[in-house]
Amino acid sequence: MPLHAENFQVYPEALGPGTEVGTWRVMERLGVGGFGAVYRVEDMARPGEFYALKLALRPGDERAEREVTLLMVKAVHPNVVRFHACGRWPHPQTGYLYFVMDWVAGRPLDTWAEEVNPNFRELAQAVGKVALAFHALHGAGVRHRDVKPVHILIREADGEPVLIDFGIGDYAGAATITEQTVPPGTVHLRSPESVRFHRANHGRPGARYEHQPTDDLFALGVSLYRAVTGHYPFPPHLPPDMLYLAIEAQTPPTPADFNRRTPRALSDVIMRLLAKQPQERYPTGAELHAALMAAVSFGKSVAWEASLFEWDEKQGTELEPSAAPRRRIRRPEWPTYSGTPPAPRLVIAPALPFVRRPDRRDVVELGQEPPVEAPPVHQRLRSPVLVVAVLLVGVVGLAAWGMLLLEGGVAPDAKVPSPPSNVVTRPAPLREVAPVEALPEAVPATAPPMVEATGVAAAPLAALTKEDAPVMKESMPSASALKKVGMKALGVAGACLNLACSGPQVRPAPPPEECPPGALEAMKELGIELGDAQVFVFDVIKGEPHVITVREGNAIVRLGDEWKGLRGGGLLYGKLHLADRVYGRFTWLRTGQGRTYPVCIELLSSSRERGLERKPGSDADSAIIWTTGRANPVDHFE
Repeated sequence: MPLHAENFQVYPEALGPGTEVGTWRVMERLGVGGFGAVYRVEDMARPGEFYALKLALRPGDERAEREVTLLMVKAVHPNVVRFHACGRWPHPQTGYLYFVMDWVAGRPLDTWAEEVNPNFRELAQAVGKVALAFHALHGAGVRHRDVKPVHILIREADGEPVLIDFGIGDYAGAATITEQTVPPGTVHLRSPESVRFHRANHGRPGARYEHQPTDDLFALGVSLYRAVTGHYPFPPHLPPDMLYLAIEAQTPPTPADFNRRTPRALSDVIMRLLAKQPQERYPTGAELHAALMAAVSFGKSVAWEASLFEWDEKQGTELEPSAAPRRRIRRPEWPTYSGTPPAPRLVIAPALPFVRRPDRRDVVELGQEPPVEAPPVHQRLRSPVLVVAVLLVGVVGLAAWGMLLLEGGVAPDAKVPSPPSNVVTRPAPLREVAPVEALPEAVPATAPPMVEATGVAAAPLAALTKEDAPVMKESMPSASALKKVGMKALGVAGACLNLACSGPQVRPAPPPEECPPGALEAMKELGIELGDAQVFVFDVIKGEPHVITVREGNAIVRLGDEWKGLRGGGLLYGKLHLADRVYGRFTWLRTGQGRTYPVCIELLSSSRERGLERKPGSDADSAIIWTTGRANPVDHFE
């Protein structure tokens, strides 16, 4: 017996099989979204012909009306789902809007990639056709605005890709429906520029992001990344603020770096689609299609004919040992490193000795073989800061010498013993400084070339007052004059040192803060014990540790796998606070297996002090820090 709407209350998202909507009979529900429910229906006038019917969840929904306009007029294309009919139900004037489309018997892009496991050539050809469809749609002013794998169906009959679900689509000249800063959509497929706009304009009346063709192509790149690797480049399960940070700032590992079967040319196309700046991506779908076809044409055929993944043959279960093997792919593991390029390295100038190496004229004893001649040196002292330091050292030395003479350390008329006749005097050798190993955060470096001795400029006598002018006696200054000059020099030195010690004005340390809900329980589950600090490294760093510049705000650091319940390491998401030190408070952990947990972890320096030391060169808005330290689990933030 057919079911009629007048016999029961209507729930558009829950129509049972046999329900009649116009001339269509519901067979099964295919899915429910935020604005409509989709059913597979049969044409009652032509039994055995099946279609897809989308029913709005609210009467008078403007989005459903816009989708009808798009599919019926604006977005007509061979690779876009075909429109057939529309109406209102259960009342022809006030009922819920519905429309009927082709029922595409096929799989979403990511499911097709994993269940069919096509070769890379077939994938490139399918995505290339989607790119051409977008080129035509964008040329007509149409924006899909919700591109994702589930909205790209691969038809089983002929392998053709079909774009579906224009529920939040838009077209040039359409009226504004919502007043949101950015259009509705799926967060982990948003473009970096839309995220930046949202962050800069959230809450501002009238601020609206204009969706561009490059936004659709970025989302297509995310979908292609998912198909090739089995992973999304930006984990969808992250909290929204952390997900926004990853989209805006983090570069995912290239597909070829962890699915080694991926042709390098295809991997490069995907990474260009995911570029942070829209001008660095393919501007049109036609250019993307050309790039894909060129990659296939000029690449090695054996690489493009390989299937996306390796097959993992699973035998029958213990209950059914004779069952036929089940085929499923071996999903590549997510890499344990970031693809974000490292920040520019800060090169710290080494200490400069002001005595040149001995040359062939500096012979220790007459008749002895001279030392190996040093190469010519062309470096000169150019930094004003170092010049001031040299002057300061000279003035302080002069003062100390005068005070020493005054106290009787050396009599003005004392005789200095002459060296033996067979020895030529030379400058005293430099004392060694503390070795690199004595500095816990030092980076070994090769010894710099020596520079030639640089004279210290001194004020001419005419510039001195009568009181300061020294009285010459046997070419030696008097004790009283030396005392005065020494005291003035020490005063100047003290003033210079005071100036040098005045650092940037920094913010106060962050106030105490409780851990996020569930953090202590999650850490216990992961085997992370309070006070068990483990090594971390900032995720933007590759290679050996060094110093980087950071600012206050969101940050990501990478953990090792020392914690017994955390295999394969993980990523910590949190914030940095700039004060007398750089304090890090991290409240989310993403494991190497992709699971997310609330945590309560603060950063310690390598010497286990709370916060990271601000290196010289830091200012009020940024800090130079070492890239490694200790991640310390706590039960609250002090």
